[in-house]
Amino acid sequence: MTTECSSTADAITGVLMAGDAVVNLSQQPLNAIAGTLFVSSVKNQLSVGRTPATVQWQPGMADALSKLCGDPVERFVVVSEENCSDAAVLIRELGHFQLPCLHCTLMNTCDEDSFMDAEDTEAVTERLRQLGYI
Repeated sequence: MTTECSSTADAITGVLMAGDAVVNLSQQPLNAIAGTLFVSSVKNQLSVGRTPATVQWQPGMADALSKLCGDPVERFVVVSEENCSDAAVLIRELGHFQLPCLHCTLMNTCDEDSFMDAEDTEAVTERLRQLGYI
């Protein structure tokens, strides 16, 4: 039972619910509220804590992850970049163990350089004038 969504690292709190444990496969720090549960990995041993962490996924870790499910963890939220092969494997493994999960793909945020500058505005205005809209 997997659900998918997209978010930004800054807005991840909007997709989290009580009982969620975040498996952050991205290298981006997530802007989560205090008390959010994170899965961490030390020497391939998984644990759940309240300290933000990222996980370098290894095949076979889903079995260890399945043992973490229960009070207080009700669902795993897998956070990854687009086209992350580790996320696809993890989601498949979580499905095999019938663990509830949400796969959240991080979207790239637009830089202010991505918006129109004065020169772009002039060019668009001129084209609209040529087309008779202005």
